[in-house]
Amino acid sequence: MAWSVWSVDTVTGGDRQRLPKPASFSWGRVLNAGGSGSAVFMLRDSVFSRLNPRTVLREKSRTLVLDWDGVVVYAGAVDRAVYDQPSGRLTIAHSDIWTALSDRLAIDHREPVAKVINQVFVSKSSGTVAKKLVELSMQGLAGMNIALPITLPADVAGSISRTYYGYHFEWLGDVLQNLMDEDGGTDIDFRPRWVGNALNWEMRTGSLSSGSYEWHVGVEKSGITDLSVTTDAVNVATAAYAIGEGSGIDKLAHSQRDLTPDYPFADRLTTLSTETSEDALARYALGELNAFETPTEQWGFSILASSSPKVSDLLLGGTAKTWMQDDPWLTEKSYTNRIIGFSGDLSENVNLQFQ
Repeated sequence: MAWSVWSVDTVTGGDRQRLPKPASFSWGRVLNAGGSGSAVFMLRDSVFSRLNPRTVLREKSRTLVLDWDGVVVYAGAVDRAVYDQPSGRLTIAHSDIWTALSDRLAIDHREPVAKVINQVFVSKSSGTVAKKLVELSMQGLAGMNIALPITLPADVAGSISRTYYGYHFEWLGDVLQNLMDEDGGTDIDFRPRWVGNALNWEMRTGSLSSGSYEWHVGVEKSGITDLSVTTDAVNVATAAYAIGEGSGIDKLAHSQRDLTPDYPFADRLTTLSTETSEDALARYALGELNAFETPTEQWGFSILASSSPKVSDLLLGGTAKTWMQDDPWLTEKSYTNRIIGFSGDLSENVNLQFQ
């Protein structure tokens, strides 16, 4: 059981080329956000004699894929390369598909005057609105090199109706973030995988909970190390305000307040300067209050990539149950959290994050 590193075409996911083992390779995946890392290749490695490093490691055009026994765990496009000639060392920064999508506007790129084209969604789920906007971002005129190897989920009906005005020229990453942050908002994960010999990103939306995992702390051969729990109350708020489009007394605004808080009063203010929907502002204010009315508790520990469950079994959003034994701080018999991230390098140690 071991790691393998590959290079594929970013746009098509094809042209798979196996790379020599890097001197180092860090990586990370995060629920509802992008992951990234770095890699170091020694270009005077004899294996590179059959490859053209300027081709298989070309910035943006190539994506590095890390798999564990044939199952993709991480993929990231080459963002930056720094070459040290005396040593033949090439240091690469890479990031996953969230970066490529965040560099696109939520507009119709097929239109010569995009500012007059609005995107209207009626009675959709927040996940479907997100899916439709990602789909739109991959549509363009012939020759624009705009497609990406993403498999989109099916449409789901819901209670959200939204209009995105072309003249606002909103970034796709910002729009997706708002859809995730509002009350009842969607989770979003782009799970990298092999489909045949090509890289494909499976877009997962909705309230992601697939995958159930258990770990036992303190049990012999549990495989768990470096358990830590951080409780952070810095951003706790008992009232949330979402401010939309407009100026002066005509500025759109909505608020939500906790009238029986467990914590001292504090405000949270978010400005969405292009938002024209009262419903969206109400959902966003409630989503912010729900997210910040109590302290954030984040767990972390390390497992072995080959343990049970293996690193290749993990799904972001999955349910993680951690069993405890006689602990002075973690006094419950068990704790249930969600997997919100995992990261690592080319060793067997994989760092997990839960909330």
